[in-house]
Amino acid sequence: MKISVHFKNFAIYILLLVLSIVFASFFGGPVAFVWLYAMILIIPVSILYIGLNYKFLAIYQEIEIHKVSKGEIHKYRILLENSGFLPIHNMALSTYSDRCDLLEITDGQLISLDVREKMELTSSINCKYAGAYDVGVKSLTFTDPFNIFSVDLNVLYTFKAVVRPKITNIANSALDFENLVNNTGFKSINQVEDIPGNDMRSYQSGDSLSSINWKVSAKFSELMVRLPNPMEKRSVTIIMDAANWQDSKQNLEFLKMRDFFLEFVVSAAWNFGQQNVPLEIIYPSGDIKTSTVDSYESFMEFYNEIADGIFYRSDAVKTKLQSLIKEKSVDYDKNTCILIKEDCRDKKDFCSIIG
Repeated sequence: MKISVHFKNFAIYILLLVLSIVFASFFGGPVAFVWLYAMILIIPVSILYIGLNYKFLAIYQEIEIHKVSKGEIHKYRILLENSGFLPIHNMALSTYSDRCDLLEITDGQLISLDVREKMELTSSINCKYAGAYDVGVKSLTFTDPFNIFSVDLNVLYTFKAVVRPKITNIANSALDFENLVNNTGFKSINQVEDIPGNDMRSYQSGDSLSSINWKVSAKFSELMVRLPNPMEKRSVTIIMDAANWQDSKQNLEFLKMRDFFLEFVVSAAWNFGQQNVPLEIIYPSGDIKTSTVDSYESFMEFYNEIADGIFYRSDAVKTKLQSLIKEKSVDYDKNTCILIKEDCRDKKDFCSIIG
């Protein structure tokens, strides 16, 4: 709750109240004291009136679909009902204009409702950031009849949108260092690629005829075959070190940070998926959870879950993830582990190989 005093009108009220006291003191009588009591009761009665308006006001708001994507336009609806016995005059709607655009509902729009009246407002909505956060109308502002003060009260029914990040290539350049590490010669001794490589040896019984290099064979007057290259045996793991912010403290700074964090991770998953590289992602979703992205279907499952699936059930889970990061040792013959830190002041440390 926030109370704002309109000082000009408040000063006029104080002046009239003082004059009323002086008038009643000198002249007395029913008329003078009725006027004095009316002046004294203006503010208490206005507070009571606003309290009753707020108590009997029902609000419901929604978006047409449960999960939306960042930057998409969808339909938003808010239903207001005055179920009380007093009319509501010039109630202002305050919206989350910093995180969503309501194209047909303006911030500060005035609404009046008669007794038992219902009103439905619809608008196109565009959510600016990825993640799960409240959108639409956040508070209601009531003003007394004499415009002396205003009271800003949070709506009792908020609506939390689940916004999926855009699928972009912002992680591609940052992950180039991983490709350099992957190409340093760590090969399998048991598995080979399907396509023959550049190494040669003499033909042996059982070799496929398609592996014979006829030009080289003619040069050496001996059948020579191309050997397949050893298969890369390195796998990739991403650990999402998410920030542990309470819902009440998720301000605009947090929303921007979470938006970039989610978009980067989704971009990384898409990047490895396009290269047909299986990716293991470790992230907090209540407890520590692991997802494997190795196909379009598994990528879409991760993509649909990630928007509202990043949170800590308790501080112990955060501690558990930090312990996992510290204890994670990278076997460079088998695994590359990439750490992505959400709350990172130095952007150079946002994405790094650990181990």
